[in-house]
Amino acid sequence: MNRHPEVSSSSSDSQVLTLGQCLNMLHKDLVLVDMASPGKPTHPVAKWKKLLPLDSPGYELRTMSFNHGRTQKKSIVQIDGPRVWHEW
Repeated sequence: MNRHPEVSSSSSDSQVLTLGQCLNMLHKDLVLVDMASPGKPTHPVAKWKKLLPLDSPGYELRTMSFNHGRTQKKSIVQIDGPRVWHEW
């Protein structure tokens, strides 16, 4: 059985964006977990916008599918970098 999430990519998901652009594409109440920080803090998108440098380039928005596509979750990933935020 394949336990790895399927990562789908659409034309809007594959663009290189700033961190602020990626956060603006998500609902303000969506809770994201910072996978690269100690303790893996979780905050809604609205709070992440206040905490993070929004003009940082080199990010993309990804959609991960689980349960044969019935469940989809969003992620923001730094291209060639350690920063990742997953939908909680």
